[in-house]
Amino acid sequence: MKKTILTVLILFPCILYSQNKTDFWDKMIVFNYANIDTSNQEINAIAKLWKRYLMIRLYGIAQKNDTAGFSFWNEEEQKLYKDPDLILGIEPSLNYCETNILNIRPIENGYFRIMNVKAEVDSSGKFKTYAIYYVLVKKTDGNLKLYNYFYLEKEKMKTKPVHNINYYYPADYIFSQKKADQFLNFQDSLSALFSCPEPKTMIYILDEDYTSLLNRLGFLDYNMTGTGTKGGQLIYKEDMILSSADENHRHELVHYFTNKMNPDKIGFFDEGLATYFGGNLGHDLQWHINYLNNYLKTKPDLDISDVNKFGYVDNMTNPQYVLGAIFIKYTIDNYGFKKILVLLQFSARKLNYQDVIETEFGIKKTDLNSFFKNYLKEHAAK
Repeated sequence: MKKTILTVLILFPCILYSQNKTDFWDKMIVFNYANIDTSNQEINAIAKLWKRYLMIRLYGIAQKNDTAGFSFWNEEEQKLYKDPDLILGIEPSLNYCETNILNIRPIENGYFRIMNVKAEVDSSGKFKTYAIYYVLVKKTDGNLKLYNYFYLEKEKMKTKPVHNINYYYPADYIFSQKKADQFLNFQDSLSALFSCPEPKTMIYILDEDYTSLLNRLGFLDYNMTGTGTKGGQLIYKEDMILSSADENHRHELVHYFTNKMNPDKIGFFDEGLATYFGGNLGHDLQWHINYLNNYLKTKPDLDISDVNKFGYVDNMTNPQYVLGAIFIKYTIDNYGFKKILVLLQFSARKLNYQDVIETEFGIKKTDLNSFFKNYLKEHAAK
């Protein structure tokens, strides 16, 4: 796998600059014709299908048509998913990146595999690769149809239904019924807390680490999650949780309920609540408080009032999540959970978390740095 990724990254600049981009579509959808034999009738038909799909998908986004291109997918996955394109469901921003199609090759049982690179090129010619991924194509009832890479991968995995949760996990994975039961109990608690019904069904995909997990979804390489080995993600449209932690990924379940409450919630409060209840990257909130406090001891002059500027510490912790969770804890301890529901109603399009904190709690932006640092020192393990 690593050799494949390395080869792609070495060849990618050559592929990128060898294309003759003449219009918008030629710029957004680029074929590596040196490695795609369009003289082959079947390969040529697949190439045309994939380009049409990408064009229609982009046009649908511009027209705010969420179902554009759905008919290109196989009937089974159209019924299973609200949006059959799981790659773009995992990272919607990939819609706006240039797609380079590197090759189209036959694999088993009549399927063809399309290898893609999503990247951006700046004005100086430098590029950043965001994702390398596969999608599948197969002729069904005389017509070519798209399939997710997971369509074949899930056949290799074990499945276990637990109430409304359908777990998928590797054949050699030791499933914990105890943790699955804890997840259901937590789901019941959140349903009552938010006065929101639990999902009718939820797909829960497990693996040992996040790289292996994303490989099963079709990603050879993916640089946009910012997550560690014990990470996770909720795909909102599909009521689907991806987890490389365990059967009880509480952090992502919190996002399900907060999204139902307000899709336009402010991320600082949303991630804070998810970390308060479910920890992050395999550790609980107390661990992250200790870790971040120790880190700041080495940087006493660092201003941490703005998480957009503070950014990541490393792949062990995320300041937005930790500081958000600290403020959630402060709010619950002093005002109760009802105040959290108020915070989650504010629109991310209209306000930022600093504005809301100043309006609702009287804590000025200029005082947030000392507020966060004092709270960390007070609650860190002595």
